[in-house]
Amino acid sequence: MNTRQNWSQVRQNQQRQAQTKPQVMSQQQPQQPKKANDYGGFDPLVDKQMCKIKLGNGEVIEGLISAVSKFWYLVNVNGQVVIVNKAWVVSITPIQNPNTNNPTNEVSTNAGKASRTK
Repeated sequence: MNTRQNWSQVRQNQQRQAQTKPQVMSQQQPQQPKKANDYGGFDPLVDKQMCKIKLGNGEVIEGLISAVSKFWYLVNVNGQVVIVNKAWVVSITPIQNPNTNNPTNEVSTNAGKASRTK
C-alpha cells in the first residue's frame, strides 16, 4: 500500500509542478507571403510560346515551351516532349507569329519612308 500512496503522491507532485511552471510563449514568426512560381524573372516571357533554345553543346531546339520550373523547361518538339535543364541553355529566342505584331493586318503608309526635314 505504501508504494501506491508514494506513486500517487509523486504523480500529484508532478502535476503540481507542471501547473506552476511559467508557460513560455512560443514566439511565432510573422508568416511571409508565399512566392508565386516566379523562377528567374524572365520565365513568364517564354512560357507557352514557340521558341528556339540554343544549348551549350551547339544544339538548337525549336518548340513550344509548355511548362517552366525552377531548373527545367518542358518543350514540345514535333509532338515529342523534351525536358531541358536550364543550366545547359545558352539563349532562348521567342518565335513570333507574324500576326502577333499586326493583328488587324493594317499596312502603314509611312513604312519604309525616311522622314526628311529641311
